Amino acid sequence: MSFQVKLLRYSDPDRKHLAHAAAVYLGKPDTNNVRRPLSLIKKRDALNIFRGESARFEFKASKVVYDHLVTYTTANMRACGGLRANPASEFVMPPEAIGTGYEDSLRKDGEAALEAYQWHINGIDPATSEPKEKARLQAARAVAPMSVKLHFIIEFNFATLAEALFPQRIWTPGAQLDTYQVVQEMYRMVHAQDPELWDTFYSYYGPDFRTWAAAYGKLMKEDPALLLSILDKYPMKSMWG
Repeated sequence: MSFQVKLLRYSDPDRKHLAHAAAVYLGKPDTNNVRRPLSLIKKRDALNIFRGESARFEFKASKVVYDHLVTYTTANMRACGGLRANPASEFVMPPEAIGTGYEDSLRKDGEAALEAYQWHINGIDPATSEPKEKARLQAARAVAPMSVKLHFIIEFNFATLAEALFPQRIWTPGAQLDTYQVVQEMYRMVHAQDPELWDTFYSYYGPDFRTWAAAYGKLMKEDPALLLSILDKYPMKSMWG
């Protein structure tokens, strides 16, 4: 495996904090009802209460994966041993290249780029192998291959995981394979902490819902009468009674 993921902290494994927040949000007196947060998900209400709970992960993965994960600007915190302060030491083969006819040439070129980068930071002229002035890490990183391994920590709140990260990176076709594999492992880890919660998120924000959303758009264009009959049969009801 070309990556490592570790769950450092999961803030609400018993769902007690979410239960309390859901009770306050809905004006209910029983603050220990741990099923109430599930009902908010099922009603597809705003996930505001889930922004207060989070999962912190530690990664050793490619810079490609890091670049994908840090696009989620609602992440609670980030800490990365990036190439400005740490030398790159390992080229990471993209998993989709493994077993293909171009794997060997891609590995050769990637490792050659890494070697040239290391010549610069170690003070060796890449053309003559003679000693030369060492390049500062922040300058030498310009010639490092894109797919090198980084060590970083990112903490995501539950709403970001459920609404954005998991849907975009594992529940929708087309995600880059190395990122898909890392995020799939993240989902496995949080699911182990609270299977019922994350099964519910999967049901209401996962592939089936996204397929229905795509079908809605097609029906609106191709068969609006059928769409209206479906909506009439299953009208939206207020969660407030």
